[in-house]
Amino acid sequence: MSVILITGSNSGIGMATALYLAEKGHRIYASMRDLNHGNDLQAAATAKNLSVKTIRLDVNDETSVKEAVADVLSKEGRIDILINNAGIGPLGTIEETDEALAKSIFETNFFGALRTIRAVLPSMREKKSGTIINVSSTAGRIAPFCMGLYSASKFALEAASEALAQEVLSFGIRVRIVEPAFITTPILEKALDGLKPANESSYPNAVERIQMLFANGNENGGAPESVAETIEAAINSTDAQLRFPVGGDARMLLDGRARMSDEEWIAMCRHDSHEDYFQEFATRFPTVK
Repeated sequence: MSVILITGSNSGIGMATALYLAEKGHRIYASMRDLNHGNDLQAAATAKNLSVKTIRLDVNDETSVKEAVADVLSKEGRIDILINNAGIGPLGTIEETDEALAKSIFETNFFGALRTIRAVLPSMREKKSGTIINVSSTAGRIAPFCMGLYSASKFALEAASEALAQEVLSFGIRVRIVEPAFITTPILEKALDGLKPANESSYPNAVERIQMLFANGNENGGAPESVAETIEAAINSTDAQLRFPVGGDARMLLDGRARMSDEEWIAMCRHDSHEDYFQEFATRFPTVK
């Protein structure tokens, strides 16, 4: 079985993936910034009689990343699979998102993943094997209003992943991108926390509309376990597939956007009426809840 290091494992997708892959017999190192936040994971693992090791790893701290990777290598002699899951997802318009928040989004979602990738690659290259799985989002290929900076960080992650896949191919290392749509997790629930209220924003229509979209996403979003299952499929895949959308909603969003021109996508926001906007949305993306 594989030795797997997962980032952002204290809740949501990371926690579900740690438990799911542990059930499959893999040796799991579930990392998080603060080990005090790992109690729910350990309780769930104990209840299922699973062995999941929790380790401290802050993707925003290069020393922390290097120490965590060195710790796993000293115990196991290898890291077969890295799953970059740690991420944050604040919402806001481009104009009204301050620079500090914009930088923090990139720091975690993009540079954090780069740090862990760079830390595991030397040992993977030496062994001429390994798999790197980067958890992106459908927003890594589609940029909706009020999600511009989050999308930009995921676009960047996908571009880096695509380049990396070419660079490490000759070393026997595989790169996979997993793309969820709406998944009910603490990150999704917190996404609206920093959003400027509509009555204080210069973009009240966009703010109200994204609030409606995310309220629906929270209600009808997929389970974190669906992402874990897709991650396992990416691990087990023997073909050269790079991107793995999670579930029908993700595929429909991506396919629907691919059928539209850039001009058609942008023009959807011409509607002042939320009802008219969502009516067109339902026509263009008919199976998305």
